[in-house]
Amino acid sequence: MITIENPQLRETGPILPIRVGVSEAEELALRRVGNLVPESIPANALIDTGSGRSIIQHQLAQTLHLTPVGVVEFDTPASVDVSAVEYYARFWLAGGVSFESKVMEAPLPVPKVRALIGRDILALGILTYDGKGRRFSFDFGTR
Repeated sequence: MITIENPQLRETGPILPIRVGVSEAEELALRRVGNLVPESIPANALIDTGSGRSIIQHQLAQTLHLTPVGVVEFDTPASVDVSAVEYYARFWLAGGVSFESKVMEAPLPVPKVRALIGRDILALGILTYDGKGRRFSFDFGTR
């Protein structure tokens, strides 16, 4: 279980430090042909229960040399039918636990946030938001 205390929780939302890297399949493919595997990148991720999918910024995808696997259209509260490139990526949380998902690339206008953790990953655990205590936790159990 990860528990984060944040005196500014109401203002910033539940932000979780993670690492973002290539998928396991992409890592194996790179190693098979003798290429270097890009190092995972530290990033702050905002937990977003309103997002069905996890999202990364374009710069993360570029730096990791992620291979696009498709294009998807999605809606936001402010726009409809926005196109986004999809990639497989891995998110590492505290304790070395990792989750792999097909993520979308999209701009994230939240300062210091480079990824969103959506319901695709949240479905794998239990999120507790304690507004009065100014903390949240994500219990992902044992995998």
